Amino acid sequence: MILQKFETCIFCGSTKLKIIKNCKFNHNFYTRAIKNDLRLTDKIFKKMKVYICQNCYIIQNNPWFTKKISFKIFNQIYSQHNRNWMNVINFFQKRIKPDHGKLFQIINKNLNIKSYCEFNAPFMGLMIDFFSDQYKKNSFFYKKIFDYSLKYLSSRQFAGEKIFYKNTKELNAEKYLYKLNKIKNKNLLKKSIKKKLIVDNSYLGWLYNDNYRSVNSRSLAAELFDIEIEDFNLVKKDKKYDLFGIFHTIDHTHQPKKILDYALNNSNYVLIYYHSDVNLEKQHLFSFTEKFITYLKKRKIKCKDLTHDISKNFKSKEVYILCSMYNEISIKF
Repeated sequence: MILQKFETCIFCGSTKLKIIKNCKFNHNFYTRAIKNDLRLTDKIFKKMKVYICQNCYIIQNNPWFTKKISFKIFNQIYSQHNRNWMNVINFFQKRIKPDHGKLFQIINKNLNIKSYCEFNAPFMGLMIDFFSDQYKKNSFFYKKIFDYSLKYLSSRQFAGEKIFYKNTKELNAEKYLYKLNKIKNKNLLKKSIKKKLIVDNSYLGWLYNDNYRSVNSRSLAAELFDIEIEDFNLVKKDKKYDLFGIFHTIDHTHQPKKILDYALNNSNYVLIYYHSDVNLEKQHLFSFTEKFITYLKKRKIKCKDLTHDISKNFKSKEVYILCSMYNEISIKF
């Protein structure tokens, strides 16, 4: 079985699903790879109709791929989270940050952040900004710390090596870790905030094969940013954060409402960044719309749409919402 049908909204569980007529379907890089590797015809993709939930206003493809197939898509067919990796490569090699406009400056100016958490993808949100704020803005330092981290982690890979090369790699690992810590300490400007990455290992997300030069994104993030990584299903439910960032990852889990509710209940503020295009592409099970903020407000969640205030360079159908269960949101620009 390739496709499965959904009777309820993937986000809120409502049965109030209404079909959106005249949605266009065009292949893109992802769907072409899925089609080729699974040996599908276009008939499979055309069976996927787009529905909007009348309660929370998310949109979802229905039917869509089974969990077994979605695991194959994100871990075999298109296993590297390309945008995630390009963000970190562009920063450490070219000093180009992810395009969130003035978002970090606005957050820094208005919120007192001493603890920060992100969900699932380490290079999509503000981890790079917090790192840049902590260390000297030095091109040599950026390139070296990235290089040392990659070499340290890859040097621990011994499978299939002869004893001599294993010993050489072990010595190299020690050398690169020493250099990594030394250059960090030398370029440190101020004490780091507490940072955490929460992952839920959903079959809708990039997991074990999200690698660059044989190094997994989560392992690299832990070395670069000194972050703690924790499984969502094991995390303490009373843990508190000043800010929780969800950057293009809320639509890459099978338990999106549970993740968002945890973030809202355990954080002073939550920052949500998501696609908002009703022409939902077929590599996605679901996505959000601009009206999702209406659902949040209906739940008495305080919200501020920052989309048009952060001055992004690249304009796209995406939304930034700052929200809170507990605090009024007063932002000065």
